Amino acid sequence: MTRKQNQEKRELKSAAEKLLVDYELRNRASDNLDKASYNMQKMEDNVDQQIKIKKDLLNNLKERRTSNNNFSSIQSDFINKDLRNKLRDAQSYTSKNLDLIEINNINTIDIDRDDFDSVEYNKEFAEKENINLDSPFLNLYSKNEQVKVAEQMIQKFDLLKLDSDDYLFATSAGLIAGFVDTIFVGTIGKGKDAKGLQKMVDKGTEELVKKYALHEKIAKLNKQKKKANSQDAINKINSKIKNLKENKANIDIKSSIRYLEKNHSVGYDTADSINIVGMVGKMSPDNHHLLSIAHEPSLLGLIVGIRDQLTGTSTFMTKEGKIINIASQNKNKELTGNIFEQIIQATDNWFGHIMSDISGSSGSKGRGSGLPVPGWSSLQKLQFGNIKLKTNKKDTYTFAEVSEWMFKNGYDVRAFTAELIPVLIYETLIRLYWIYKQHLYYGKSLKDSFPIANNRELARLLLIGGSTFSSIDVTHGLIKSGKKGGVQPQGIATFIMTVNKPGLIDLGFRSYQNVRLELEHRKTVERILDEDIVLEYNRIMSSEKIFE
Repeated sequence: MTRKQNQEKRELKSAAEKLLVDYELRNRASDNLDKASYNMQKMEDNVDQQIKIKKDLLNNLKERRTSNNNFSSIQSDFINKDLRNKLRDAQSYTSKNLDLIEINNINTIDIDRDDFDSVEYNKEFAEKENINLDSPFLNLYSKNEQVKVAEQMIQKFDLLKLDSDDYLFATSAGLIAGFVDTIFVGTIGKGKDAKGLQKMVDKGTEELVKKYALHEKIAKLNKQKKKANSQDAINKINSKIKNLKENKANIDIKSSIRYLEKNHSVGYDTADSINIVGMVGKMSPDNHHLLSIAHEPSLLGLIVGIRDQLTGTSTFMTKEGKIINIASQNKNKELTGNIFEQIIQATDNWFGHIMSDISGSSGSKGRGSGLPVPGWSSLQKLQFGNIKLKTNKKDTYTFAEVSEWMFKNGYDVRAFTAELIPVLIYETLIRLYWIYKQHLYYGKSLKDSFPIANNRELARLLLIGGSTFSSIDVTHGLIKSGKKGGVQPQGIATFIMTVNKPGLIDLGFRSYQNVRLELEHRKTVERILDEDIVLEYNRIMSSEKIFE
C-alpha cells in the first residue's frame, strides 16, 4: 500500500469515527425521546384514572344527597362508610409516586470550539462519553444490519464459519490421539523391546503372513488337484487341504516365511555387498531391505521389482546416496510367456516376496528387520548432519546414517504403522464430526457433507488437531529424552525413536495445505473486490445526474 493510499485510509477512518459519534448521539437522543414518550403516556394514563375516580366519587355523592331520606340509618351508615373508603383510595392513588424512566442528559459536540471538527477533539469527546470507536465502519450499522452484513460477507467471500465448539472438538481429538500415542505407542523398540501398539501390529503382521502363506499352499494344492489323474490322488490332496485348514492355528511364522521365500525367490534379494560393484558402504542382513529399492512396499518398489526381474538385474541405493544397477547374483523365479504374462508373474512374485519379508526373514531372531517405510531409502541422499547417537563412538552421524540406524533399531513399516494409528484416530474423529455438523446441523446432503480436506474449514480443523497431537507427542519425547540424558547421545536417540514421525509429516502437510488454501482465498477475495469496484464505477458513470 502506497503512502497516498495510507493517507486516504486514515482520512476515511477519521470520517467514519466522526459519523459514529454523531450516530451514537442520535441514538441516545432517540432513546431519550422513547423514554419521554413512555413517561408522558404513563402520566396521561394516571391523570385519566384520577379524573375517572373523581367523577365516580361525585356521582356517588349526588346519589347520596338525592336519596338521603329514602334510606334507613343502617343503610346510610353503610353508604357513608363506602364513600369514605373510596375517598381514601382516591387520595392514596393520587399521592402515589409514578414509576417513570430516568432520562439522562446528553452532552453534544461543542461547536463553539475552534477545533470542534478535528480528529483529536472527536476522539477526546468519544472517550469522555464512553463511545467505542473500534471498527467504526461496522458499528455504523445497527445490530440487525450487522448480522445481515456478516451473513452476506461469509457467503460472498467464503469466510470461515468455525465457532468455539469446532475448535474445541479438534483440540480434544488431538488430545485423545496424543494420549493414545503416549501410553500405547511410546518409544519404538527393537526385537523383544517392542511394546503396546507396536507389538500388536507385529502380531497382526505375523497373522497376515501366515494367512497368506496358507492361502498360497491351498491354491497350489488346488492346482495339483486339477491335474490329478486318479480319484485316490484327489482324495490325498483334499486330505492335505483339510489338514491345513484344521491346523491353521498351529502354523509357525518361521515356516510360513520360509515357504514364501522358497516360492517367491527374486534375484535382487542379496543379503550382503561382497559381490556388488559400486557399493562402497557395507550392506548386511539387517539393512539390505533398506538399500534394495525393490524391497520397498510402494509403487516405486513394485516398478523397480518388475524391472529387475525382467532384466535379471538388482537396483540398490548405496549408503552414499547413489542408485546403482548390477546383474543379479541370485536366481529369480522363472517367468514364462509373453511380456504381459511375465509382468503379471513378476508382480505376483514381487508381492509374495514382500509378504515373506514384512515380518523379517526366516533366519532372523526375534522380531527381525522388516521392510522399510516407503521413501525411507531416499533418505540416504541426505549426506549431511552432525548427530551423535552413541556414547562409545566418537564419530557423528549424518541424516542418512541416522535413517539407517533407525531401521536397524526397529523402525520399519510395522513401527510406522503403529505410529500411524494415533494420527488416524484424530483424523477420523474430526472427519466424522465434520459429517455430523454439515449433515445434521446445517442440513446439507451427505454428498455435500463428505469430508474433503480441500475445504478450508475442514483443513483448519485438521491442522488444529495435528498441532495439538504433535505438541503432546514432542513434549512426551522431550521428557523421555531428558530422563536419558537430554542432549547426550542416548537422550537424542530416545527422542528420535519416540517422536511420532507420521504425526510430524501430517502436521507439515496440513500446514502447507492451509497456507496454500489461504493464498488462493486471498486471490479470490481480491478478484471479487476488483469486480465490485468496476461494477460500482460503471453504475456511477452510467448515472444521468452525476454531472448535473
